[in-house]
Amino acid sequence: MRFVKPVDLISQHFPAFPTPEQYRAHYLDADRIQWRFALVLFAVPVAVFAWFDYALFGLSSTFYAFAALRVVLLGYSAWLWAYLPRVTVATLADRWLLLWGVLGILVMFINAIGRPTEYYGHYVFEVFALLMFYAALPMPPNKQLALTLFYLPIALAILFFYKTPPLAIYTGTVAFVPVLSVASGFLISRRIDRYRMAAFAAQLHLEHQAQTDPLTGIANRRAFMEWAANEVARQDRSNQPLALMMLDIDKFKRVNDEHGHAAGDAILVEMTRRIGSALRRYDHFARLGGEEFAIALPDTDWVQARAIAARILELVSRDPYDVPNQKIALTISIGLTPMHSGELALDSALNRADAALYAAKQGGRNRVEVLA
Repeated sequence: MRFVKPVDLISQHFPAFPTPEQYRAHYLDADRIQWRFALVLFAVPVAVFAWFDYALFGLSSTFYAFAALRVVLLGYSAWLWAYLPRVTVATLADRWLLLWGVLGILVMFINAIGRPTEYYGHYVFEVFALLMFYAALPMPPNKQLALTLFYLPIALAILFFYKTPPLAIYTGTVAFVPVLSVASGFLISRRIDRYRMAAFAAQLHLEHQAQTDPLTGIANRRAFMEWAANEVARQDRSNQPLALMMLDIDKFKRVNDEHGHAAGDAILVEMTRRIGSALRRYDHFARLGGEEFAIALPDTDWVQARAIAARILELVSRDPYDVPNQKIALTISIGLTPMHSGELALDSALNRADAALYAAKQGGRNRVEVLA
């Protein structure tokens, strides 16, 4: 059994900062829409430029060669547009989109070489393509940068060693623009990426606050009811046992009355830590209010549940609790019940656990009572 701090029991559901996988999964639906929009955005000029090919080459073999390249790119774009809604992992979409980018760059290179050597107009579109690739295509900035760094040296080689400038200074001026576009596009993309990550982290933080008990750091009633409802449904499908505990600190009101609420709060934090150390990572532990707690034990039979309950009793009462100028010995009472087969609502099971808890109180406290 792996022992964990109480805060681990909620931080696994609401991490302090999202992982890259969580971040990409969170934005996947929105990114699918944006990816498809970007494909259309790039497809329109690719199709329109066929007219320029015709104006330059007429119905020649060169025109048909360029048309074939555009058809391949547009065909792949159309397939990708139809495929992306079915993608469930963002990194898989990245691979297909990077391949699309490589194909688009190759078409741009062939287009540049196929134009007259004194023609520089296609660089205007290339600058547009670079900036839109960074701004309109959600993707990790490092992957975008890798693709554009593949483009940049070849594009500059074509510019310096193939093109014939009208003026000597013209080549240097044109070369500066795609270099600046790659640099500024990467900075824009990184800024957008960081903003989205910060927004997602803020959302997680708010969700964490809404479902965390602020004193002890474990789940509150709302979070417990949501987790337990999902667990009940899962356990019913898998036909695995599920045990519920209700716990209440014995004579806790006396602590607050005699030593003050600050001492009571310190004891609640320490007791929560002790209870949490007896639980497994997948157990659900919550403070329902005051000195009352609840625990859901998935995949737990009666032997295991009783052992966990006994361990909690021992940990809670073994050592006294420090308050100013003295130590206080405390115990806890536990009501334990199983979820019945076919029982899809948590309320009836919680009522049984609460009744078992009441029986433990009536039976002398510091004990476990079971109500099946």
